[in-house]
Amino acid sequence: MVSLIYGLLAIGLSAGGWLCWISYSLLRRDPQLGRRALAIAVGILGTGSVLTAVVGVVPWLPGPETGEQIWLLLPLVTWNLMTAPWLVFALQYTGTRPAISRRLIVALTVPVLLVPLRVGVQASRVELPPAIVGFTATVVFAYVLSLVASGCYLLIRQNKTDARFSLRQALSLSAIPIGSFLFWNLSTLEITATAMAVTFDAGAITACVGLAAARYRYGLFGPIPAVGALGENALIEQTDDLMFVVDANERVVQSNRTAVETLDTARSELLKSKVGDVLGYEVDEIVASETISLETSAGVRQYDSQLSAVTDPHGNRLGSVLSFRDVSDREVSQQRLSVLNRVLRHNLRNRMDVIKSHAETLPGTVDEHRSSIIAAADDAVALGRQAQRIDQFVSAQESSSQVDLTRIVRRVLDRVSTVGVTVTTDMPGTAIVTTNRRAAENAIESPLKNAVTYAASSVAVTITTTDGGYCVTISDDGPGIPAAELDALNRGTEDPLTHTTGLGLWQLKWAAMTLNGDVSFEINDGTTVRIDIPDNEASGVTSSAA
Repeated sequence: MVSLIYGLLAIGLSAGGWLCWISYSLLRRDPQLGRRALAIAVGILGTGSVLTAVVGVVPWLPGPETGEQIWLLLPLVTWNLMTAPWLVFALQYTGTRPAISRRLIVALTVPVLLVPLRVGVQASRVELPPAIVGFTATVVFAYVLSLVASGCYLLIRQNKTDARFSLRQALSLSAIPIGSFLFWNLSTLEITATAMAVTFDAGAITACVGLAAARYRYGLFGPIPAVGALGENALIEQTDDLMFVVDANERVVQSNRTAVETLDTARSELLKSKVGDVLGYEVDEIVASETISLETSAGVRQYDSQLSAVTDPHGNRLGSVLSFRDVSDREVSQQRLSVLNRVLRHNLRNRMDVIKSHAETLPGTVDEHRSSIIAAADDAVALGRQAQRIDQFVSAQESSSQVDLTRIVRRVLDRVSTVGVTVTTDMPGTAIVTTNRRAAENAIESPLKNAVTYAASSVAVTITTTDGGYCVTISDDGPGIPAAELDALNRGTEDPLTHTTGLGLWQLKWAAMTLNGDVSFEINDGTTVRIDIPDNEASGVTSSAA
């Protein structure tokens, strides 16, 4: 019987030795979140297993066959000591708290030290009041269990937020403290010496299996789960947006570094204040305003605001997340474009009227020059009107409405001259989509007028259904759009060498973008333009915005 017990203890000794070796190898590797804490926790378990096995095989020391309680408590004492580094590992590994101070580590460890102190007192036969001993044991036992449970919860919860971290990986790690505790706690029951050795082995082996699976099967320190939490924090802290979390009473409970620096204040001051006192606007005012003005360290700036509700799992609103994006440059740019656009169109029209009136008074001997001047003036005025139409659908906020694409095509054809050109159409009686009316009219008008103007003899218009709306196809047998103009359109900008001859192509492109659609060109013995116009009602889009 004794030889069997010694053989079982040798198994526990081997398992403990392997845990110590893994601990040493982890400490030798480059520092990584949670690695040192796990190495310490595993090292304590391994040391406890080795120590328990050695004590059990030395004849004059207490072992399983002697029935001494001291031997039974050895593995449990070391298990208690590993609970603090275990929680530190879980906090760092999951990114819940990557940086843990020594003061916090000491605070977590001190209560656990009462366990070996109690065992030492028990071994020295010092008598203590049973009430004190029992109360202390209960409190410390509850404390160490909470450390283990908290660490396991963090690991299992990580599986819910990080698809790369599997539940099996969380369970294999959790088996290290839970499995060893369950089996080692069984050894304190009134069982045979052989059963005691078996439960001791089972606890050590369970810890080994859990650690082996986590390391070799699931890549323990491959992709660190903490990257998700750290990345989220970095995203919030490094953004240029001002961000606040406020409670139901509109009191600031959290803010990012950008908000603190931009408002030139201290985080502690922000956390004592209501958002209205900090920004000068209540939450209702912020929601109702398109933009708000804030006094910052760089002067008064204009901000676009966004509010998101913070709710609990039951749908109860706990507070809000407020973010503010600096749009001062955008606002100035929009104002500048609006002013320049209006002034340019007004002055261009007036100057062209002057040019035309003077050209019309020229003597008959210069008819040819007069016609050229008047035609150029008319073209310039038409270009200004086209720019105005583009500005109207690109800049304006317009709600979606039901639009009949077939009707738009017919109206455009009624307005343009088709003399010398045969126009054929293949369209349904109605082709109704819910979209931006102005953008849809401009998207069809521009290529259709261009096709009728430049076609050699024929133009074909078809409207076909698509999965999310309609496709309008306009083909002509003209010379085709120059490649340089399409290059400028694809590049998104114009330069002195590569540019379009007018605004027609830009009108088409911007109209398609406003519609959330697409436009494509095919240049082969003429030009074929395909315009995909989605139905906002089918796609769930309720309005079109610039």
